[in-house]
Amino acid sequence: MTPPPYDAVLIGAGNRGAEVYGQWALAHPHLLRVTAVAEPIAARREAVARQHRIPQARQFETWEDLLRQPKLADVAIITTQDQMHTGPTLAALEKGYDILLEKPMASRLDEAVALVRAAEQAGRILQIAHVLRYTDFFQAVYEIVQSGRLGQLITVSHRENVSSWHMAHSYVRGNWRRSDQASPMILAKSCHDMDVLYWILGRRVRRLSSFGGLRHFCAENAPPGAPSHCIDGCPFEETCPFYAPALYLDLNPIHYGLAQARSPVHRVAGRLARLSPDLLAALARVVPPLRQLSEYEGWPRSVITDRPGDLVALIAALKYGPYGRCVYKCDNDVVDHQVVAMEFEDGISATFTMHGHSHEEGRTLRIDGSQATLLGKFSFNQTYLEVRDHRDWTVERMDFPNEVETGGHGGGDDGLMRAFIASLADRSQPPLTSARASLESHLMAFAAEKARVEGGVVDMDEFRAQAEQLGAGVVPSG
Repeated sequence: MTPPPYDAVLIGAGNRGAEVYGQWALAHPHLLRVTAVAEPIAARREAVARQHRIPQARQFETWEDLLRQPKLADVAIITTQDQMHTGPTLAALEKGYDILLEKPMASRLDEAVALVRAAEQAGRILQIAHVLRYTDFFQAVYEIVQSGRLGQLITVSHRENVSSWHMAHSYVRGNWRRSDQASPMILAKSCHDMDVLYWILGRRVRRLSSFGGLRHFCAENAPPGAPSHCIDGCPFEETCPFYAPALYLDLNPIHYGLAQARSPVHRVAGRLARLSPDLLAALARVVPPLRQLSEYEGWPRSVITDRPGDLVALIAALKYGPYGRCVYKCDNDVVDHQVVAMEFEDGISATFTMHGHSHEEGRTLRIDGSQATLLGKFSFNQTYLEVRDHRDWTVERMDFPNEVETGGHGGGDDGLMRAFIASLADRSQPPLTSARASLESHLMAFAAEKARVEGGVVDMDEFRAQAEQLGAGVVPSG
């Protein structure tokens, strides 16, 4: 076993690469160091290089340039766009890197299977960033279900409630708005959910069907007189829930989330930001921690411009960039609602609902067994589990810090990184979200999209066999 710290090359320096994994490395230099970067956008590449003190010789415009070099580090962290995962992953495996790969592992079924095969043939770690398994919340769900406390498992109802503003940001205006440029919504957003269902139940799906579509974010629903960009004098700016300046300039959803937090400090800061931004700014001069809010530069501002602390740059991004567009005048085609009905092994029935019209961001879960019911909420503002016994009607409630307080997918980002480091240090312990373990959720998502588009019921054994044949046809190349 080789002890940390481990050196990493970062391929893709966007939100997940630079702001999540890169920042984690800066906070844990005794475990991980970013020593090289590949990123086509110069400002992002240079920012990562400054933060991690990466010399010019280890800064690359493309992943091809980086991976043509002799092996530069122990691991590769790959956080390119969905449809750009396969090339650098295959090349990095061939070069001998262990890899942390952002989900989904690939936007095509054959490529996802090919990546699993390539990692197994190379004998390298390929860990997929399925962060929900690493949260305290879903770890608790898993332990309760596996303990048998619920009795014989009967049925599951799981929902991913995407807030309306997050839907507009990522899946209407943003990088995941088109399935031909990224991945189908059920894969891009909900492979997390497919993964935890498969993991928690400990069973595979036998059959599934799916329904859904794009109902609201389309041209026929545009209000009369709405401009192409919100900032250009939209007559509905006071009432439209998707008005871009309210999200990116006023940060209304961020402030609302903080105002609902359990922590009194977060709550007061959020309410101050909503009621009196000027007072918050004045207090921040004498209470430095408040500057993180009064001078906020994080997601989603950091996505729309490389100068998120510059008001002029933010306004320019809303006036000329994709994130300022009217949500009814974009080129999006991914669904804004989808339901998947599944029959798991042992006859357990399950439904999964994803939609982009929620008042808050989060997931809700109900698992009914013969002895007890498990209810759960994992959200931006509130996170808890309840076990309700069928015999004596007792209720056990477990409250968890919400995402506002933990950050990073309810603490899952930190858990993911620690698990990755642990797998590198002890290779006899495969990661919880190894490529093979994560493949099943991708198969479920691809099958759900097939069922939605083509209609009918997908037999998963047949689908898995077809996927393996497709994956065998992908020729690994650098």
